[in-house]
Amino acid sequence: MMLRSAALTLAMLGSPFALPMVHALEPEAVDSKFQNVIVLTPVDKSEELLPLKGVGMVAFFSRLAADQFAIEWRKRSGSTDEFRVAPLSLTQFESAFLTAQAKDQSLTKSYVPDPAQIPAVIGLQMQQGVQAQQAQALAQNQPYIFCPDPLIRVKITPNDGGAPTTRVPCAFSFTSMALLINQINQEAKSPTVLKAYSLQDMVAFLTEQSGEDAKNLVIATPIEITNTN
Repeated sequence: MMLRSAALTLAMLGSPFALPMVHALEPEAVDSKFQNVIVLTPVDKSEELLPLKGVGMVAFFSRLAADQFAIEWRKRSGSTDEFRVAPLSLTQFESAFLTAQAKDQSLTKSYVPDPAQIPAVIGLQMQQGVQAQQAQALAQNQPYIFCPDPLIRVKITPNDGGAPTTRVPCAFSFTSMALLINQINQEAKSPTVLKAYSLQDMVAFLTEQSGEDAKNLVIATPIEITNTN
């Protein structure tokens, strides 16, 4: 899986998560964190994944991102064909990209972030010490994951009386995480803040600086799929 390969490559970059070095997750466990992260990608009339000329394979992190890209793509290419996209997990997308790249080493890929999240990413990146121009460039060219700082541990007790579990929530949606933090801060003695991390940051964290928090970390999907027909 590409996420696993990326994890091994990006480990050298380090991680902004302030946690001690402990037992890292297995590569399969890193991959599993992204199995429920749904993206959209171009497909042909047969629903086969479709690399775009001059762009390569593309993963859209919202329907709005796909719609805006489609408008610009039609203008640039002059195509009047329907711009089709289909949902799949980020793990599946990465696996498909590696398979296709093995046949065509010049093939590239692009991540297109949700435009609705860009202002929040820019603001948080600037709070995290990134210069405004750089923050804007980063936010427009890659998706970011929003996580509380410090991380929040949510204990979940099943209704059937089973063993409780702990979840450490993060999401691609600023609003959902901001609402959670506002709720937490109403009763917290010290405030929790929200930070934005790139996919590379997250993979590095899961690969290098992982423990119980990494094991229990759950990344909410940016796209909810209720009907794939």
